[in-house]
Amino acid sequence: MVDSDASPMSLVVGWRPSSVSGWGVYGQNLIRQLIEKGHNPVLYSAPHLLDVTPEVAALLQPALQRQVHLQELLEKVGLLEFDYPVLHALRNDFLPSLDDQVARGDKNIGVIFFESTAISIEGLARARDYDLIVTGSTWNAEILASRGLTNVANVFQGIDDTVFHPRDNTGKYPDRFVIYSGGKLEYRKAQDVVIAAFREFHSNHPEALLTFAWANQWTAILPTISNSKFTSGQPDVVDDEMMIDDWLIKNGLAEDSFINLGMLPNKDLPDQIASADMAVFPNRCEPGTNLVAMEAMAMGLPTILAANTGQLDLIEDGNCYQLNDQTPVEPYAPYNEVEGWREPTVEETLERMEEIYSNRDEAKRRGDKAAAFLRNLSWSNQIDRLLTEIDALYRV
Repeated sequence: MVDSDASPMSLVVGWRPSSVSGWGVYGQNLIRQLIEKGHNPVLYSAPHLLDVTPEVAALLQPALQRQVHLQELLEKVGLLEFDYPVLHALRNDFLPSLDDQVARGDKNIGVIFFESTAISIEGLARARDYDLIVTGSTWNAEILASRGLTNVANVFQGIDDTVFHPRDNTGKYPDRFVIYSGGKLEYRKAQDVVIAAFREFHSNHPEALLTFAWANQWTAILPTISNSKFTSGQPDVVDDEMMIDDWLIKNGLAEDSFINLGMLPNKDLPDQIASADMAVFPNRCEPGTNLVAMEAMAMGLPTILAANTGQLDLIEDGNCYQLNDQTPVEPYAPYNEVEGWREPTVEETLERMEEIYSNRDEAKRRGDKAAAFLRNLSWSNQIDRLLTEIDALYRV
């Protein structure tokens, strides 16, 4: 049993902190909040592309130093056992099983954001082996309830309200009307709809500029974008780099109509968001609440959201521009069951873009309301909610 000189307030975070992925940003902020709240975060996985401010780096450094020693121990013994809780990152169908995890705690908590609604009998059994399953959206939680799982708590992700808050437009792109889009490039996130709608919008408004952060570390899912009826083919991949710019030009976007932001660390996103006039997320499915959309809304950016799956948790009357004209999505590899997924239309997306463009006062009002709504979803508040659910396991 691995012990530590920390109090029972210790908590193991079983995935890599990073600055360039949803899981990574979650881990980064979870560790930070635990430290700031007087807890002891324990890591056994090395950080990946972690790029934070000097202040945050100094805060995280002791935990990252301890991680090196634990990783060395894990390589020797193959299994780490702790006398405090372990948070485990789970994939679709509750993989890996608890027996296959390399760490074990006195309580084992599975954290899951599942896109596929194909949940097997074996998957449900794996879920019940964990003391608690934490979901990141009402959609995920309700599907699990409908499958009979009772060891489920729903805790949304958060936003770093020290940097994602309303601010004046940076003026980075003078005389341009800027549309921001984020999320790794794949069919599920509907960048094809953004491209098709923007192509038409730009023909009406030549000053329009699309800025996007679509970098995808998991290029195996990139080919799913070829399912689109709105765009053709997929970007080539050269030395693990997606040739998105070339692909966009082939799909009819003018070379000077877009800016590829690449794989920005989370700390650098606020400046880009503050340079935009709207954000667009016609996503077909989000297992969480869509962290990138949350950050845009928290900064007061007028935001278009497809009203489906996890994004429904972000929608409150008048705080965004909803896409409601949606139809069920046909299953496609690797997703054989897509209950709740929805196919947006280019036409409605374009209509909402034109609505924001033509009525800036109303757009600002909705952006302000979005920012007010997101203030309750800071990482500090959300980690408090997570800790409350974990504490309840010890009161049974």
